[in-house]
Amino acid sequence: MQHPSAGLAQLHAFDCGVTVLYLEESVEFDSVTELAVWRYHSYAADRVWAGKQLRELLSQHGCDGSSMTPPEYVLSVYELRDHGWEGSALETALQLLATPSVLVDRSGGSRVVPLGPGVEAAKFSEGWAHPEAFAFGGGVSEGVAAWSGVAYHPRPEERALTMSDIVALELDTQALWALSSHILQMVEEGLDPVMPEAFGWRWLRGALTRLTTARPLETAQHRVMREAVLATSELPGRLRAAQEALRDSNP
Repeated sequence: MQHPSAGLAQLHAFDCGVTVLYLEESVEFDSVTELAVWRYHSYAADRVWAGKQLRELLSQHGCDGSSMTPPEYVLSVYELRDHGWEGSALETALQLLATPSVLVDRSGGSRVVPLGPGVEAAKFSEGWAHPEAFAFGGGVSEGVAAWSGVAYHPRPEERALTMSDIVALELDTQALWALSSHILQMVEEGLDPVMPEAFGWRWLRGALTRLTTARPLETAQHRVMREAVLATSELPGRLRAAQEALRDSNP
């Protein structure tokens, strides 16, 4: 797919019926607040673009895309490369990257603006950390996972996680989050959720086990990153609820 500004646009189609679009962009900003404003403006446009691309793709393959669920969520993964922060300031920067909503005013709907010129400076002065974000690193390079994003700073002199490691986990996490969200939405609407037998409650049980169980060759860095992402996404609980709903409907 050709995105207007992204250097890479990949569509990942999962057998369970979920698609996740991965966009990779290289951007530079003078402040975290500038990035936060860009984040919300670009996400609104990207969701519209993604929906259009998916409908066109379905049409090319003879499918009706009119009933397709519109793209509903965007999660960011930030690899912090060049910066001027050191020590506790770097920790604060990663916290803000993972939780940029604390720097902007979204009360105007699509008109997202900075909260004020002194807000970001105050966060750095206080050494701010979001109470629901999880820092991870395994004793080496630093990262922060939050509900809306993951920020990671690989130290060049150390053996760090690669962005491929983080993106691969997030692709699986977001696909299962979307699937469980679909199932639980049907429950909220008073419907009995139905999935093909191959992707029923037993499949969800296996997916949950694969996500939450450490592998023999998994590094300490990958383990703490995985645990932080799963904790902030609340995915394990959602998968269990979706699994129970499917089991009640299709014992």
